[in-house]
Amino acid sequence: MMGRAAITQRDDGSLADPRTDADWLEWVAAGAVRNWCSDDLLADWLDEYGERHGFRRDDQLSGYDPVFDLARYLMDQGRRFEQAVIVDLQTRWPVQRIATRPDEARSLQAAEATWEAMKGGAPLIASAVLRDPERRAYGIADLLVRSDVLGELCPDAFIGDQLELPVVALRHGRHYRVVDIKFSTLKLLKDGGLGADGVAVMAQAWTYNEALGRLQGYTPPAAYVAGRGWRQGQARGDRCWEKLARIARETYVRSWEEDLASVVARGMAWIRRLRTEGAEWRVLPIPSVPELWPNMKADQDFPWHAAKTEIAKQLAELTLLPRVNRDRRAAAHSAGITRWDDPRVSAALLGIDGDNARTLDAVISVNRDDGDPVRPRRVGADESTWRVAPPAEAYVDFEFVHDMDDDFSAFPQKGGQALIFQIGSGTYRDRRWSFRQFTVDALSVEAEARMVDDWLGQLAEIAREAGVASVSDVRVVHWSRSSSAARSPSA
Repeated sequence: MMGRAAITQRDDGSLADPRTDADWLEWVAAGAVRNWCSDDLLADWLDEYGERHGFRRDDQLSGYDPVFDLARYLMDQGRRFEQAVIVDLQTRWPVQRIATRPDEARSLQAAEATWEAMKGGAPLIASAVLRDPERRAYGIADLLVRSDVLGELCPDAFIGDQLELPVVALRHGRHYRVVDIKFSTLKLLKDGGLGADGVAVMAQAWTYNEALGRLQGYTPPAAYVAGRGWRQGQARGDRCWEKLARIARETYVRSWEEDLASVVARGMAWIRRLRTEGAEWRVLPIPSVPELWPNMKADQDFPWHAAKTEIAKQLAELTLLPRVNRDRRAAAHSAGITRWDDPRVSAALLGIDGDNARTLDAVISVNRDDGDPVRPRRVGADESTWRVAPPAEAYVDFEFVHDMDDDFSAFPQKGGQALIFQIGSGTYRDRRWSFRQFTVDALSVEAEARMVDDWLGQLAEIAREAGVASVSDVRVVHWSRSSSAARSPSA
């Protein structure tokens, strides 16, 4: 099955052309398995049924301020980045856009327009609407790139492949490949693929690739992801198209111990089950199905973070504990233990040993009884280093922003500027705590430099008052190595 017929027919020739909401219940959008891939199934149930069960979205809570909504900001930046990619491509090739609204993902006319653009040999097709009646999957792919154009954009994309393969359904003989666009720095494995934290991205691109293959009569060996830049081992790059993440059809997901195809199939089966059965499920006082236990290790849960947290609190959810993941929780559940405040809970029972076990048992202990909230009463670790204060000492914390404020004016070069925007610096002398805070007046390198100079001035003042030779003689105590790394370029 290929060509126009592949949009509405299964491989056996039977019709699959959804027209009503009831018809669409069996169809799953390519991106809908995101929470499945993140082990955050409660978020899917909350999306479908949360409000009718009295739960409120994060953006509907009192005190919500979109200015501080990082998830929404990143989504907006993702759209701007995609637009920057398209605008740049338009300077070199014609770009034919299909969908202009999210709801066109279900449009038969838009799916047919995608096929017509492919048949006509368009170099680049943006927002391409794809359907796969065999898998009952659909969606809007960011880009379909003609094979010769992709070879110019990123020659490495075809390593191990034949560049030109005859495609029966397309008279011009070339074929198309899926490129998804992500506002992120790609973390590439040795083989050019993505790691465990990219399963959702891989699943979406893989699904589009299968739909594309049915349409053009040839399924490419891989789909791709384009990002702002890339990292691969010690190598780095900060230009889009320099390297793409390669999502092979036969990808094996090590963290899941199964093929990507199986991950996608089970994720889609979950969405269909949720739609048909989920209205009868309950999450409190005890989840009525195992999938509704909250996974508090899955933190990309906007707009349901507050609801998930409240549910987890009422359930005394085991994944609230450090080092306890979904698998360890499942083992505890099989032993009849579902709450962290169960007296039987311990690191040993949860299968955790070594230093992590001592830490976990201490966390459980301090939260289980009415004893001292801070333990131990006396810190004895590394006393020889910190117990006797030096003549001059400052406790410092750095707050910094990443380079996510990219305005894309430098595209395809990654823009934005990572900056220290605030420094907190305190001293404790003669049993008296003194604290000063330094904040930039603008997010710019110049403002950062002025702020750091002001802070260094405070350290110089501390040095003079203590009678030491210079700022370098002031011992600076900071939170972690990340603070040291943040400080070093500017200090």
